[in-house]
Amino acid sequence: MIMKIKSIVSILFAALVLLSCHNTGGGRSQELFPIIVDNKIGYINNEGKVVIEPQFGRVGRFAESRAAFEKNWKWGYINEQGEVIIEPRFDHSGFFSEGLADVRIEQRWGFIDTLGNIVIEPRYVAVRAFSEGLASVRTEEKWGCINKKGEFVIEPVSEMPLHFSEGLAAFQDSAGWGYVDKIGDTVIAPQFTAVGMFSEGRAPVLVGDKWGFIDPSGRLVIACQFDFAGTFTDSLAPVKVGEKWGFIDYTGAMAIEPQFDLAYTFIDGLAGFRMGNRWGYVDKSAKIVIPAQFAFIGHFSGGLAPVLDTLGTRLYINRSGRIIWKAETPAQK
Repeated sequence: MIMKIKSIVSILFAALVLLSCHNTGGGRSQELFPIIVDNKIGYINNEGKVVIEPQFGRVGRFAESRAAFEKNWKWGYINEQGEVIIEPRFDHSGFFSEGLADVRIEQRWGFIDTLGNIVIEPRYVAVRAFSEGLASVRTEEKWGCINKKGEFVIEPVSEMPLHFSEGLAAFQDSAGWGYVDKIGDTVIAPQFTAVGMFSEGRAPVLVGDKWGFIDPSGRLVIACQFDFAGTFTDSLAPVKVGEKWGFIDYTGAMAIEPQFDLAYTFIDGLAGFRMGNRWGYVDKSAKIVIPAQFAFIGHFSGGLAPVLDTLGTRLYINRSGRIIWKAETPAQK
């Protein structure tokens, strides 16, 4: 029974992390953070005030001031006040990105605009959200990329979806991993064992058993020397050296010496880290601003981060570590 309860808590916390860490989008007047009360989802602001009362069983993440919700097995969208702005009529819905959201009608996916009008007919087996003007879509056999008119810019020839970042998307063939541009031309030939996405002009790549970084021309700008590497954010990238994680700068020099058992990327000036079985946060000067004390953590966004304490209680904390919202335990109800 204890293990079952812990599993349920972990699942609910994971839902909070996924929803809150991607709570982004253009034109937002405020940041909203999902909370779960009595298995219903609502939202608070960064002061801990309930803005949308817990009432939903399933929701998507807020993006571009809208979030998908499910009612009677159909999906629609609410605004930041919790008002229904697109009535539930889809079999499933994704989040808005660049003014369009992916929706499923029966077994096919297409895209709607912010008014709920279908602008790209549901004809695809699977889709990904629009990024940099393109969306990856799957026909019966392969993945390709369409523009916002629904026209194929890259024909469906890929075995996996293409996600563009800084104008390039990773792809794989028999020779390894490489990158294509937004018209489908190969700009970095397949040659790597594994790769990450481009961020801040660099992408992590694996050659043999070591990771380094390349620039958009494919030139190796940081030698392959790390046991693992993440992407650059806030001018730093997490890297693993031996059994410990630290952070490097654009030149490959250590900005924060390897000392953590695991480290996340920096977001809003803070990065999560793990020491033993506890998590905390470090800033870019290597100062531990929130000591390792939590069982699980999410990224900071809009001044708050979702965390789980050692008793399994769901919390939101601010950048100083102060608790802004705390889920009620059964004993408190």
